[in-house]
Amino acid sequence: MNTILFPFVCVAVVSVILLWLAIRVLPSGFLGAAITERSNHSQPARQLGGLALIPAILVSLWVFGADAGLPHQFLVATSIAALLLWVVGFLDDRYHLPELIRLAAQLIASVIAVYGLGESFRLLPDLLPFFIERALLVAALIYFINLTNFMDGIDLMVVAGLGLPLTLIASFSLFGLVSFATGSLAISIAGGLAGFFFFNRPKAKIFLGDSGSLPIGMLSGVVFFIVAREMNIWAGLILPLFFIADATSTLLMRLAAGENILNAHSKHAYQHAKRSGWSVWAIISAVAVLNLLLGACALLTLREGWGKAFAIILALAAVSLLLRRLRSGKP
Repeated sequence: MNTILFPFVCVAVVSVILLWLAIRVLPSGFLGAAITERSNHSQPARQLGGLALIPAILVSLWVFGADAGLPHQFLVATSIAALLLWVVGFLDDRYHLPELIRLAAQLIASVIAVYGLGESFRLLPDLLPFFIERALLVAALIYFINLTNFMDGIDLMVVAGLGLPLTLIASFSLFGLVSFATGSLAISIAGGLAGFFFFNRPKAKIFLGDSGSLPIGMLSGVVFFIVAREMNIWAGLILPLFFIADATSTLLMRLAAGENILNAHSKHAYQHAKRSGWSVWAIISAVAVLNLLLGACALLTLREGWGKAFAIILALAAVSLLLRRLRSGKP
């Protein structure tokens, strides 16, 4: 337990210190988040989260992850990919880069990150040739990077939506359900988000910004890939299922309405609930409880036969019910 708890506490404390320093050292208007008609916040906040969290997480991976068994190739590739997204995200927060540059950076970072998994990393070796599977992994990682950015729309959403599943994965490593290296990777990201909690709780003083949401999406996506291999694909899909379902259902709804999906919007289920009168704490609490249930469902997928089928059906039903409730507009 201490071997997982120690890096979590270290990253959380370092993140708090770096965020506190960023608030006081950087100019008051630096990376300020503009309030527009699409905003889900009504008070000024600054997009400083990624500037502190990503360095803290990456240093933790090299300090603790290497001892936990994360391969050198993985550490190098993941760090390069995260730093690329960190820099591009910062430039986008500051100067609003063209979409093509953002997508190109995400493609390059995803290719590097998937390369870091190693040639032996396979999820469906009996169904897909190596290069097709790699291409699908890259595409899935790009999608997860973007959906994390999309879901980072209200206070604490990334903390509840990703921080809690990552903490559950770290706890799985204590029982040998995933490797200790995977647990170390997950807990480092969760620790950064725990430190971020103190500044992002309502009413938030700090947002992640693209410099935070893009690399955290990439790092988290890699964790879920590894869980899909070490436990099973269903577990890797169920743990982040709320993020996947909200982002994907919103995308499909916009396509059906003939909207330009590249345009900015505020139509996610959680955003609709916020505008309909739900408090931020109510939304975040509902997501947190759902993710605890999804964690239990992920464990149940380790059973064969009806146990696995029940876990999958329960996960899909629970996520569908919450999305429907959020979109219903009833607080």
